[in-house]
Amino acid sequence: MRRAAVASLSSLLLSLGCARPARPARPPALFDADTVRKGPTIESTSALAPEAFAHAEKLRKDAELAYENGDLAGAQLLAERAIAAYQHALVLARIARANQTAERAIAATRTAEQRLAEIDGQQSRAAAEADDLELRIKVIKDAAPLLSSGKTDPAREQARLAAARSLALDAKLLCASARMVGPDTPALTAALATVGELEKRLSDKPRPAPIDAAMRARVECLAALTAARRPASGTSSIGRSDQLLSEVSAIGGLSPVRDERGVVVTLRGGFSGVDVGREGRDRLTMMGRIAQAHPDFPVLVVVHSRPKPPPSGSSEREQKLGDAIAAALVDAGADRSHLSVEAAGTAHPTLDPGISRDPTRSERIEIIFVDPGG
Repeated sequence: MRRAAVASLSSLLLSLGCARPARPARPPALFDADTVRKGPTIESTSALAPEAFAHAEKLRKDAELAYENGDLAGAQLLAERAIAAYQHALVLARIARANQTAERAIAATRTAEQRLAEIDGQQSRAAAEADDLELRIKVIKDAAPLLSSGKTDPAREQARLAAARSLALDAKLLCASARMVGPDTPALTAALATVGELEKRLSDKPRPAPIDAAMRARVECLAALTAARRPASGTSSIGRSDQLLSEVSAIGGLSPVRDERGVVVTLRGGFSGVDVGREGRDRLTMMGRIAQAHPDFPVLVVVHSRPKPPPSGSSEREQKLGDAIAAALVDAGADRSHLSVEAAGTAHPTLDPGISRDPTRSERIEIIFVDPGG
C-alpha cells in the first residue's frame, strides 16, 4: 500500500517537472502597432513615403521576433519605436501629398496664364484689324468721286477758301507723316506734287476757291500714309500707340489726343518769339524723354500762328521757333533723324477769327508722335 502511494507521487512529480511553462501575454505596444498598421491611410503611406514605411515595418517585425523569443521588454520597446516610425511615415506622406497638390495647382495656374495671354493677344489683333479696317473704309470713302461744289455767293466763297487752306494743311501734314514712317513711293510723290500745286493756287486769292482740289489732296496724302504704315512689320502698332497715349496722359496737364497722324500733344505758352522759356523747356524735356522711350515713333513739330493780323516775317519766325523746339527735344533724348518741323501758318485757327477777341489762342505748338503702323 505504501509502495503504491510512493509510486503515484513519483509519477505526479515527474509529470509536473516535464510540462512547458505558459506563454506570456503580448505587450500592449504590439497591439497598438498592429492597429496603426491596419489604418485606412497606411496603403497610400507605403506609396508616398516608401522608405519611412519600410523602416516602420522592420521595427514591427523585430518586435514580434523579440516577443517570440521571450524578450518582453525588447518587444515593448521595438513596438513603441515602430509606432513612432509609422506616425513619421504618415507625416511624410501628407507632405508628399500636399506637394503634389501644390504642383498641380501651379501647373493649372501656368496653363491659365498662358491661355489668358493667348486671349489678350487675340483681342489685340482683333482690335488692330478692326482699326485698320475702319481706316481703310475711311480712305475708300474719302477717295470716292467728289461732286463739283459749283458757284456760290462771295461770303460762302470766302468760307470755302478758308476751308481749302485748312484741308491743304491737313494734306501737307499727312504727307509729311507718310515720309517719316516709310520710304518715298510713287503714290506719295504724286500726293506731294498735288499738295505743291494746291499751295501755289492758294498763295493768291483764287476764284473759285479750290475746295475740291484740296479735298482730293487730303485723300491722296491720307492714302499715302496708310500705305506707308503697312510694310513696317507683320504686327500691329495699336497696342504700342495705346501705351504711348496712356504714358503721356499719366503725366498730367498735357491732354493728348489721337488723330490720323498719331498721338498729338498741344502746347500753349512758354514760348516767346523764337525762344523757349523755362516753362516750355520743362514740358519739352518730358516730351523728349517720351520720344527717347518710344524710338519707333517719329516726332513731327507743327508751329501754328495767330489768324490775323499776321505778324511780319511770321513764316520765318515759325521755322526758327520750330527749330528751337526740335533742339530742346533732342537735348532731352529725341533722335534728330526721326524729327521734323512744319510751319503751319494761320490755316488752322482754334477759334473763329471773325468773332474771337483773343487771336493769340490760335498760337500753339503741336508735338505729334507719328504712329508708324505695323
